[in-house]
Amino acid sequence: MKLSRGFGWLGMGAALVACSSDEDDAVGAVVAEGPLYALQTSVSTDTDSTTYVALFDALDAGQLDLSGAREFAGYADLAVVDGKVFVSSGEAPEVSRFALGAEGRLQDDGIVSFANYIDDANFYNQKVVSAAKVYLMGDGEIVIWNPSTLEITGTLALPELPVRENIRPYIALDRGAVLRDNLLFATAAWSDTEELNMLGDSRIVVIDVEQDAVVDVLEAPCPDLGVADRDEAGNLYFSNWVYSPGATLLSGASPACLVRIAAGSTTLDNWSLGYAQVNGREGAAISYVGGGKWLYSSFLGDPAEFDAQSDDWFPWLFGDTWQLEVLDPALGTSSIVSSLPKNGGGYYSARLDGVTHVLIPGDEYASTSVHALGADGAVAHELDVVGWSTRLFRVR
Repeated sequence: MKLSRGFGWLGMGAALVACSSDEDDAVGAVVAEGPLYALQTSVSTDTDSTTYVALFDALDAGQLDLSGAREFAGYADLAVVDGKVFVSSGEAPEVSRFALGAEGRLQDDGIVSFANYIDDANFYNQKVVSAAKVYLMGDGEIVIWNPSTLEITGTLALPELPVRENIRPYIALDRGAVLRDNLLFATAAWSDTEELNMLGDSRIVVIDVEQDAVVDVLEAPCPDLGVADRDEAGNLYFSNWVYSPGATLLSGASPACLVRIAAGSTTLDNWSLGYAQVNGREGAAISYVGGGKWLYSSFLGDPAEFDAQSDDWFPWLFGDTWQLEVLDPALGTSSIVSSLPKNGGGYYSARLDGVTHVLIPGDEYASTSVHALGADGAVAHELDVVGWSTRLFRVR
């Protein structure tokens, strides 16, 4: 999930946010009943990052007040499972669980350590399978744990994918895996995000989550697959992440494309679609918005404006040079959502109660705006928060 050069370039000091570090405080007063939402945001300086988890009772909150948010060192990450809040540590391979106390405050409710298996247990390396099962990417294996008991219950052996062109394959859980029935489809790609070298094909690892076993490995003719989502009919779509356009435009890597596993099937069909085929631009990061429509980031940057002898590609690629578009795969057409701001590309989304809420990073990822997006393209600006926010959940 993290941008490979860390957060030091974000430029927003953690000291600008006054937040609670009291173990028993998580938010200011919120209503004891009714909807309750949780949002994670990370604020960075040149040397470190601090993460805040805020609870609030209305999505149209405007500027989100973090004065009562729970504070965590480093880049911590957030998940909500069965009404409880889980926060992965930014400093150790462990996950803390919190229950809702009086007035919606977070109360410590246990901790699980993965120190015997891996040195990073952030949720961008995990996939919630059910209220009783979470997969964590380990070293050549998946570590299985139960969020209801906070116990590690076993491991799952992964297939041996070879090192190619000195690039180790990366099997993506979190945004790169999608669950349908009892099968988890997880993307795997050979992508060097430091040198922008990405091989032209990827894999999709198919895992039976009832038997905790790999049942298939599918070959996919697209580079850097690391994002997956599904529609209400059960069609699964897979796409690249935001480094891929830079590899294509600056390094000559294969253009990004989408592939699909149709509802009722467990193999890729013959359909694929390149972003450049649709609008002449590279793109990344699909997410479903309803009505057969898909959101994605479209890269507007001009390679002619980049000088390989003097320029750093990182700010060129991740400046405000992306625009969100809505894609209709059936028609092979897309249109810019002009009411959404240009951004740094690495947006996240949360689909709550049938509505897609888009978390859009601002200039240099120092702030995030959240917008509700309908399948008809209608946009409602909901809230703003400092830092880079990638998680939004409904807790109750």
